[in-house]
Amino acid sequence: MEYEDTVLIATPEGVEIELALAGIGSRLAARLIDHLIQAAIAAGAVLILFAAVGEDSLAGTVATVIGILLSFLIFWAYDVLFEAFNGGRTPGKRALGVRVVGEHGEPVSFSMAAVRNILRLIDEYLTLWVAALISMVRSKRTQRLGDMAAGSLVVKDRAVEAELEPGIGISSLAGLEAADRWETTQVDADDLAAARRYLERRSHLAPHVRDHLAGDLAGRLRPKVPGSDPALGADQFIELLVAVKSRRG
Repeated sequence: MEYEDTVLIATPEGVEIELALAGIGSRLAARLIDHLIQAAIAAGAVLILFAAVGEDSLAGTVATVIGILLSFLIFWAYDVLFEAFNGGRTPGKRALGVRVVGEHGEPVSFSMAAVRNILRLIDEYLTLWVAALISMVRSKRTQRLGDMAAGSLVVKDRAVEAELEPGIGISSLAGLEAADRWETTQVDADDLAAARRYLERRSHLAPHVRDHLAGDLAGRLRPKVPGSDPALGADQFIELLVAVKSRRG
């Protein structure tokens, strides 16, 4: 079966971005790195647990049960927490230059990460990766069963080491004062909502996706804002437009 190397995503802002799908090889390599880290953490936790209970047989039995549950929790929580709170990247994914995103290019949520990793029980552990490999090969978006259930994709992160600009800010007071003279009556509620969604999401986007999205959105909105400075960068234009519209109510 053939699968697509890229996927075209229609964003909530009404523009399309192209994301490169992560290959099966890079996903397996990333998973191997993560498994080694998880195994080291779990082994350390179990050794500490058994050292604490000593040689008592009953306590040893209880410690064994707790150790099994703790190991499962470590293996599951590791992926969920890293994916949900680290931009869709575990240490293994970061090393291989891939990340998890939603099917619409949005940042992966906690619930999305939880679902896709619960289903690793079927994808990986119970079928020894057979189910995951079959589903990724047959899926046009190289999704394993967990991705299909969660609505997630694993894509190439072309700027893994780049630091993303956090938050929503105004570039300069002088810029805001100039923007107060813009004519913004043609910018409707849907336009403003799209601009706000972009500003809220941009810190979670890879730089190349962010640049593409900001350029398309600014290109669509600039003709509706007579008097705006065409030399303004797309990000600054969107920031100032949202600030001005918010001030005017």
